Amino acid sequence: MSAGRTVDELVIWHEFDGPGDTSVEVLDEIGRMYEERYGIRVRAEAMSIADLGRRLTRLPEDGAGPDMAMVPSDMANYWEAARLSEVDEAMLQGFVAPSALDTMRIGGRLYGVPVLTGNHLVLYVNKAHYPEAPQTWEALESGAARLREAGIIPLGIDLGQAYSFIPFLTAFGGWPMADGLVTLDTDAAEQALAFLRRGLASGKIASLDGATTLLERFAEGRIGAIVTGEWIYNYLSRRLGDELAVGAIPAIGGRPAVSMCSSIGLIFPCRALSSPRSAALRAYAAFMLSDECQRLWADRVQRIPAANAALERIESAGSANKRQLIAQLRSSRPMPVSPYMIAGWVGMEEGLRRLPEDGAPRARTAMHERASAVMAEVDDYLEQLKKGASVG
Repeated sequence: MSAGRTVDELVIWHEFDGPGDTSVEVLDEIGRMYEERYGIRVRAEAMSIADLGRRLTRLPEDGAGPDMAMVPSDMANYWEAARLSEVDEAMLQGFVAPSALDTMRIGGRLYGVPVLTGNHLVLYVNKAHYPEAPQTWEALESGAARLREAGIIPLGIDLGQAYSFIPFLTAFGGWPMADGLVTLDTDAAEQALAFLRRGLASGKIASLDGATTLLERFAEGRIGAIVTGEWIYNYLSRRLGDELAVGAIPAIGGRPAVSMCSSIGLIFPCRALSSPRSAALRAYAAFMLSDECQRLWADRVQRIPAANAALERIESAGSANKRQLIAQLRSSRPMPVSPYMIAGWVGMEEGLRRLPEDGAPRARTAMHERASAVMAEVDDYLEQLKKGASVG
């Protein structure tokens, strides 16, 4: 048990740490509501996604870690390293769709409780620059010259984040995994890289920090459209109001640009569901999926709830933008649940970093080499875990 912690306190780690991610408002509110009703305080600790992953895979053996963590569903892959509790699926049947449960399932076992779904990329448009969301890349480009003459960036995106590369990869027929392994040494990857490099060189695309500069310049009217996550919708809606439109990422050459999707849910490190705190943790998870809390996520910060009833309510009665967010979720492709995906992200980030200077062929090679090296590291790490060795 960590220093200063009492028996009447649960600790949850999360990564709602960017200025545009208003989700922390609801997480904190649910914690206050839970304490009022159950008499148990919930202490939330925020950190970057990188720190969250690093800390979860290096937890001490003495139970000094968190009781739970609110994480992107692919972190269920840390089930061995973080010693995650298996979740009893019976408690979730009828509340959460099987497709959402599958996002946190490894080898047929459920290692998390989906709370939110979505986590996909969409196109956000400032109607002052694009009266409606362009459905094709050609339509987006048709207004690019006019916008650039006015000092407006036609399209902004954060290419420092590998997740942003996925829609371009899929538009050229690619996918980061094949036969259970990361596969980035492909023509599709090179074509997507070349397409992005041309866009950057022409000024039609600008790569900006997704947590700060990208959002601020878009909200200030200095960017016509941006590609970023559905989780930013509430922040942008507050800033732009009726001037904000949501659409699909424009098709490229008639081919859809398909985003990944996943969920965000609760995991329980260090076998927490087998600890004396199990009853409190199960009550917290059930409270998260209650209609009251799911409505908070949907109405207060405009996230997409995982509970079936709440999701159906948005689809039938939500605004046009909210319905569009869910439509794009339906068109997305689930993120692979594999321990090797970390190699894919690291490899893609390396290639994107080198793309402007080195060009697409060398960036493709860099992606492949870096991903292959990290896959080897993952294999070694998993082998050490099986042998019971101390890792990290």
